[in-house]
Amino acid sequence: MVTNADWGPDGWAVAPGEGELIQLNGPHRPEILVRGAEVGEALGAFLFHHDVITENPPHAHHDFMKVMFVLEGEYQFRVGDAEFCGGPGTTVVVPRGAYHTFVTQTGGKVLFISAPAGNEKLFEELGRVGPNPTEEQLAEIDKRMNTTQLPGTEGRPWRGLVR
Repeated sequence: MVTNADWGPDGWAVAPGEGELIQLNGPHRPEILVRGAEVGEALGAFLFHHDVITENPPHAHHDFMKVMFVLEGEYQFRVGDAEFCGGPGTTVVVPRGAYHTFVTQTGGKVLFISAPAGNEKLFEELGRVGPNPTEEQLAEIDKRMNTTQLPGTEGRPWRGLVR
């Protein structure tokens, strides 16, 4: 990964495939492009490579908001009570603290930007615990990263549009 120290204050580029790919168990493969530490914690950016995702538990991040931009594939999103579909070119805004989730029947790729930084750190933490984290490890990461899972029956894995 290229850093400010390598390039100076005028910026830098990350070529396709040169981000840091985080190995997780499952259909999500984040590729870190910009770490908050590299840009004064202003934002974090990563590509999310996905296989088919048929269900996904809703959760909320309380320390940052994020913008998702679909590059490949077709996705179904839920942000709060809003449910919608989108393919390449679709932009989804997730306010700080909003419960959200998505599924994809096609697989795909989404650019995620969090502001301030934080979402990329969550995936770095998950990568450190390995492909089979315990419930306790996941709960500790959620606590440290100020992320909550939607409680009760509303927190069951989301399977797509229900309305």
